[in-house]
Amino acid sequence: MDEAITERTPLVIADEINRIKQETGKIMLTNAIEIGKRLKEGKALLPYGKWGKWLVESVSYSQRTANRLMQLFEEYGDKLFAVGDNGCRSDSSVLTNLTYYQALLLLGIPEDEREKFILEHDVKNMTAGELDRALKERKQNPPEKEQTQITPVSNNSGDIKIEYQTVKKPGQPRSRPETAVSQTFTTKYEERCTTCCQRIADTFQELLVALGQLARLDPEVKEKCSKDASGLAEYMVERLKEWPPVPTTNMTTVETYATHERW
Repeated sequence: MDEAITERTPLVIADEINRIKQETGKIMLTNAIEIGKRLKEGKALLPYGKWGKWLVESVSYSQRTANRLMQLFEEYGDKLFAVGDNGCRSDSSVLTNLTYYQALLLLGIPEDEREKFILEHDVKNMTAGELDRALKERKQNPPEKEQTQITPVSNNSGDIKIEYQTVKKPGQPRSRPETAVSQTFTTKYEERCTTCCQRIADTFQELLVALGQLARLDPEVKEKCSKDASGLAEYMVERLKEWPPVPTTNMTTVETYATHERW
């Protein structure tokens, strides 16, 4: 019996090329993540200030390229190379079929929204150009975002605690272009602010307990401590209203800290 012969048409050839490109892109992403993992390891071992020179002389990478590869590892490594209970790598993640260029473009989406976007847009069957256009449309019409509101609540006993309420708010246009790096730092410092607010609330509760004890032991000392605390609270409120201060020509403490953070 004659075997079925597939007619060689431009459409068939294009389909084969696209499948090869898809597989090549997946291999590129896997290798890029592995390189990013090793770059991060190497950076941790190098003395301060030697990173850039080592990149150029040892692996012929610019710092920009190295940062991109390390970010690919940080964002996708754990998910793509997850190991299941049987000791084998899991292929169930929606990220598994991404190509190198798709993964790069998707860095512009917050991690907690990325998989949903991939599923809704069938990203694995999109070209890099189609994905780029979809991402630009998303930026022009940002989805509603769930934001956490911090609300101090006092119960009948006078205890103060922080309640976190998740609310949906439409995305607001930003004054600066949003990048994957800026979004990462925004999330980082937002979480830090939330943690600080919780610590302040806990410390304030301890202050109220101490003032209550002083009111019974020595009312005069209690009044002094209460005025000191009120003065500090007023100072903090005024400071928050005017923060951050207008930049000057001299490098401030905050700017110095930010410089070290970027390294």
